[in-house]
Amino acid sequence: MRHRLLKLAAGSFKLYGASTLVLALAAFPHVTQAQINAEALSVIDVDEVVVTARKRSERLRDVPTAGTALGIESIREMGGVSTAQGLLTNAPGVNFANTSNPVTSEISIRGSGTSRATNASSGVGLYRNGAYIGGGSIGGRTLTNLDFFDVERIEVLRGVQGGLNGRNAVGGAINVVSARPSDRPEGYALGTLGNLGVRGIELAVNVPINDQWAVRIGGNITRQERGFYKLYLLDDYADIQEKDFVRGQVRYTNGPFTANLLLEHGRERLPGLIYQLVNFPNANYPKGLVQDRYNVPWNSYSRGKQQVNTYEFTASYDAGFADITSTSLLRERRGLNAYDRDATSHEFLETAIAAGKVAPGAVNAIRATDYGLGGASTDFARIFYQDIHLTGAQVGGLGWLVGAEWYLLHDEPRSVVARTPSAANPSPGTLDIGSSRVSSTAAYGSLSYDINPTLNLAGDLRITHDEEEVQSQRVDLRTGAPAGVGFTVAGEREQTNVSYTVTLGYKPFANTLIYGKIGSAYRAGGFNTSLGDPRQPIPIPLTFDNETVTAYEIGFKGNLTPDIYVATAAYQNRFDNLVVQGTNGCAVGIASCPVQATSFAFNAGPAKLWGVEAEVTYRAELFDGPLRVTLGGSRQGGEITGGVFKGRRQPQQPDWTATFNLNYRHEIHDGWMGFANLKGSARWGGVQEIEQMPLLDDYTMLDGRIGIEKGPYELALFSQNLGDESYIVFRSNNINNDIRRFNMPRTYGVQLRYTW
Repeated sequence: MRHRLLKLAAGSFKLYGASTLVLALAAFPHVTQAQINAEALSVIDVDEVVVTARKRSERLRDVPTAGTALGIESIREMGGVSTAQGLLTNAPGVNFANTSNPVTSEISIRGSGTSRATNASSGVGLYRNGAYIGGGSIGGRTLTNLDFFDVERIEVLRGVQGGLNGRNAVGGAINVVSARPSDRPEGYALGTLGNLGVRGIELAVNVPINDQWAVRIGGNITRQERGFYKLYLLDDYADIQEKDFVRGQVRYTNGPFTANLLLEHGRERLPGLIYQLVNFPNANYPKGLVQDRYNVPWNSYSRGKQQVNTYEFTASYDAGFADITSTSLLRERRGLNAYDRDATSHEFLETAIAAGKVAPGAVNAIRATDYGLGGASTDFARIFYQDIHLTGAQVGGLGWLVGAEWYLLHDEPRSVVARTPSAANPSPGTLDIGSSRVSSTAAYGSLSYDINPTLNLAGDLRITHDEEEVQSQRVDLRTGAPAGVGFTVAGEREQTNVSYTVTLGYKPFANTLIYGKIGSAYRAGGFNTSLGDPRQPIPIPLTFDNETVTAYEIGFKGNLTPDIYVATAAYQNRFDNLVVQGTNGCAVGIASCPVQATSFAFNAGPAKLWGVEAEVTYRAELFDGPLRVTLGGSRQGGEITGGVFKGRRQPQQPDWTATFNLNYRHEIHDGWMGFANLKGSARWGGVQEIEQMPLLDDYTMLDGRIGIEKGPYELALFSQNLGDESYIVFRSNNINNDIRRFNMPRTYGVQLRYTW
C-alpha cells in the first residue's frame, strides 16, 4: 500500500506613514539642489538594480512602489537564494506560510495570500521572466527551487500590482529573472559538501558563437544521504532533499530584433509533511503520550516530490515608435505529497502499552484500531501563458504602454486516502479524481506624463476576464464506484475584473523619490472540491467569490547621504470578500464528527489592513574594506470589519517583521580577499488561523557565510539557521491532542566556486 500511495499519489495609516516620511525628509535641511546634483555622481551604488516592475527597464529607486531587488552580485554574496523561504531574509513585510512541506507552503505579502491546503489561488503574483506561473493544487502558491537556479535578479514588489500584473497580485508580485545568454564567454562551477551527507555540483556556461548567436547551459545535481526526521519503521528520512536540474538557452540578435529560447527540466525530492503528535492526558493515556520529535513512529512514507518542465520563448523588436515584446511559456508541473494520516503505528503503541502508558481498559480498543491510514496527493498542472505588449518611446514627457495576455491552466489533482482492508471492509481506501480549467484573458495599458522635470503622473488600467470549470469525484479504490457524499462536484464560473493604479511621483532631488499611490487588484475566487462530512459542524460552501482590494500607499526613496539609502512606505488596504482558510470542525477523537478535518476556502467579509515598512542600506569603508549593511522592518495590523468574523485579525500576518543583511570584504594578503555575510529574518505576533488560535510562533533566524577568494576561486563555509533556532511552523490542536510541525534545524557545509 505504501508504494501504491507513492505512485498514485489604524486611522488612515495609523500615523506611522506620515511619521516615517517626516523623519526621512528631516534629513535634508540646509541641502541645496546644486549640492545634491554634485553628489549624485559619487553616490555609492545603493539599490541601482534595474527591474521590470512596470514592464519596462528602470532602476528600482525610480519605481513608485515599495520593493526589494537582488542583483546577481548581491545574490552571490549571500551564497544564493535557493528557496522561496530564502526571500524572507531580504524583504520586509513578506511571510512564508510554512507547512513543513514546500509543495503545500505559500508566500504572503502584506497579509495577502493565506489559504494553505485549499483550492484558493495565491494572493501574490508569481512570475518567472515576466510570465505568470502560479496555479494548481500542489506547488501552485509558491515558487520552485528550479526557479532560483542560475538567476540574474529577483524582484519583490510589495503592494497591489493589479494595474499591469493583474491576476492575484493583491499583496504584491515576485519576478525571478533567469541569467540570459550574453556576448561574453563566462560561467561558474560550484561544488557543495554539507552535513547530513549533502553533496552537490552546479554548473553554468555561457558561450557566444558569433555576433548574432549565444548559448547558455547549466545544471545542478544534489544528493543527500540522511535527514533529521527518521521514519525508523521504514528506514527512511522524511526530510531528504535531492535535485536534478538542467537548463539550456539560445539567444539570437539581429539589429533591432532579439529572441531567446529557454528549455529546462527539474526533478526534486523534497521534505515531506512531518509533525509531532502530543496526546494530552485522557482516558486512554492517563499520563499523556508524546512522540519523539525526530525519531518518528510512522508506518506510511512522508515524502514530497516535484517535477517541472518549462518551454519559454521571448522576442523583442525595436520598431522606433515602440519596443514590441512577446513572451510565450508552457510549464508542466507534477507534484506529490505523501504522508501518514494517523501519525502513529501499532509498533509504537505496543511499546507504549508495554511501558504502562496506556490505560488497561483501553488496551484492546487501541490494538483493534487501524493505524495503517496513509495519504498521498498528486497533481499535474499545465500552464500556458502568452503576453505581448508595446512600450512606446517617450515623446514630450508622455510615455505609454499597451498590451494583452492569455493565461490557461489545466489542473488534474488526485488524492488517495488509504486504510488497511479487513473482512468487514475489504476496501483499501478511496481516490479523489479532479479536473479544472482556468482561462484568463486581459488587456492593459499605461500612460505616464512628466508634468515638469520633477513631477510625474502615471496611470495603469487592466481588464481581466476569467472562466473556470471544475469537476471532482471520490471513488472506491477496490470497486471504482462513487464513495462518500460531498465529493461529487461540477461547476462553472465566469467573472470580469477591472483593476487600476494611479501614482504621483515627485523628485525634489536627483536621488530622491516621494510618491503617492492608489490602486486596486483582485484574487480570483473558485471552488471547494471537497465538501466534507455530513456530520460536520461547519458547512463547506461550493464556491467562494473574488477577493478585491483598494489600496492607498505613500512612500519615500532616496539617499540621505551618499552612503545611506532609505526606502519607506505606509499603506492601507481595504478588502471586499477577503478569502481565508477554515476547517469544517471535524477531528479524530471528536464524537460528533470523528474524522480528519477538511480545510476549505471562504469569503470572511470586508477587511482593513495597514502597515509601515522601511529599509535602510549603509555602505562604508571599514579598515580599508567595503562594508554594506541593510536593515528592514515592517509593522502590520488591521482586522475584518464586517460579518460574523468582525474584529478578527487576518491569519498569517505577523505584527512585526525584520530583515538583516551584512556583507564585508577585506584583503588578507597578496590578492587574497576575505569575506563574510550574515543575513537574518525575524517575526513577532500574529495568529495562524481565522479562529485567532493558535498564535504564530515568534522567531529570529540567522544564516552565515565566511570565506576567502583569489582571482576566479572562492572557498566558503556556510550555515543555515546558524543559531539552531527551533519554532513551530504550524500547529493544530483539540481536546485530545496537539499536532506540531517544526522548522528545520541547523545545516552547514563548505562550497568551492570557480568563476570565469
